[in-house]
Amino acid sequence: MTAAGAWLTLAGGNRLHYRVQGKPGAPWLVLFNGLLSDTTMWAGALPGLTPFYRVLTFDSRGQGKSDAPAGGSHSVATLAGEARELMDALEIPAPWLVGLSNGSNIALELLALAPGRYRGGVLTSAVPRIDFAMGLRLRHWVQCLALGGAELQFDAAAPFLWGDAFLERRYPVLKSFFASKGTSAEPLACFRHQIEDVLNWDMRAQLGQIKDPVLLLAGAEDLLTPVWKCEETARLIPHARFEVIPGMGHAFPVENPKAFAAKVRSFAMV
Repeated sequence: MTAAGAWLTLAGGNRLHYRVQGKPGAPWLVLFNGLLSDTTMWAGALPGLTPFYRVLTFDSRGQGKSDAPAGGSHSVATLAGEARELMDALEIPAPWLVGLSNGSNIALELLALAPGRYRGGVLTSAVPRIDFAMGLRLRHWVQCLALGGAELQFDAAAPFLWGDAFLERRYPVLKSFFASKGTSAEPLACFRHQIEDVLNWDMRAQLGQIKDPVLLLAGAEDLLTPVWKCEETARLIPHARFEVIPGMGHAFPVENPKAFAAKVRSFAMV
């Protein structure tokens, strides 16, 4: 495998891009990207994780370098199934699952469907369902992308994603990065599919099946998946641990990757 990673062709023909890094023989971490993101979101956290773990990063279908099959499902259940197929193909035994936002949703699906198969999870901005208000915001972002491209979409989404101080300090860099994703018809269609296919996601009835240790992290300044919604997830998972991170928005692994990696290490002890 090169530094750029590798691809696995799944049974259904879809190709997933992935990369394995870290300490050989160490416990496994599998990192699940947020919605409309890719593996670059973990760049800041990896230096705090790879000396201690064997780490798998990958792009779900429609993300980054992975295939985006036209008309194919991007439901959370579909993404979870393909993630499980990737882990099985790579013969990853009992990993810790680490996710952000929709990546946390995917991890919740896996933990609920196969209790005991995984060591546990460290999940940021994990809600039990996509409710009406969140659905409105997500649809609005797609409309902004169609009307004004990535820059307008970023301005619509940014206040919901980042803590106030981080956004003010990093706004030009963040906006430039998101604008670089482009505004062609292909990304727009892919973004729309990713959003529309998660709008009816609801795990409330299944969360009680999770038996593995789970740490749930919520940013105090997160307006997309606010603390009270993440708290509901914690109430529904037996023995889950719940922590609110002061001054943090939606994307803790990006806003303060060193502190995030320390939280992972303290919970998923090595």
